[in-house]
Amino acid sequence: MSLYKNNEDRIDSLITADQNQEMFNNIAPYYDGANRILSIGLDRLWRRTAVKILDPKENHVYLDVGCGTGDICIEILRQNLTARVIGIDPSLGMLRIGWKKIRQCGMDSHISLRQGNCLDLDFPENSFDGAITVFCIRNVTDRKKAFSEIVRVLKPGSMLVVMELTEPVGLIMKTLFRIYATTVMPTITTIMSSVSAYKYLTDSMAAFPKPENLKQIMADSGLTKVTYSHMTFGIVTVYVGSKNTNTKTC
Repeated sequence: MSLYKNNEDRIDSLITADQNQEMFNNIAPYYDGANRILSIGLDRLWRRTAVKILDPKENHVYLDVGCGTGDICIEILRQNLTARVIGIDPSLGMLRIGWKKIRQCGMDSHISLRQGNCLDLDFPENSFDGAITVFCIRNVTDRKKAFSEIVRVLKPGSMLVVMELTEPVGLIMKTLFRIYATTVMPTITTIMSSVSAYKYLTDSMAAFPKPENLKQIMADSGLTKVTYSHMTFGIVTVYVGSKNTNTKTC
């Protein structure tokens, strides 16, 4: 049974929600290791940077959308041990690994991981002091609805941080990345996990909206002061927006 309702109403991603769920369940045992190798360890730096931008505060409650194996949730606690985090993800395979990691870190009293759907968040409005989503929005079938749901559960004035893999900027970096994606990446993924899953990764990066377009989608969803910046020659882009202090939800 799918966690998603009305799958066919909109399809912003290259695959359906059910296909996405199945893909991440399949690659879950290899996900962390493959990411370390494919990013040359930079994924840890990227996540630390995203959480620094979120700037977790003492005793505040944060939502991690598409939490996967829990790395962002753990990083939030590392940067502020008094924070509390709820992570949601549709993939039980990813969550099982996340639950194990969080228990091993001794953070299970401050972090809760749940199977959930970002198109229909099971939280009251104005529940969270901030939200973050890292390497997730590419896979969402209706991005505007997802952002609108996140805005709904944020407290007025709270921040949303979005980090996403994007095609590098500049002709030289684009060429180098395409060579890497078509030669090195398939070799590594053949050994570790799934070539098709990581082919989807590069295809979805290419198909992802340009930064100005995603910025507009975020603004149309009720976020204000939306900005973005590139990291690592544009391989990663970080977007930041806030819920309007005058926003009224219904």
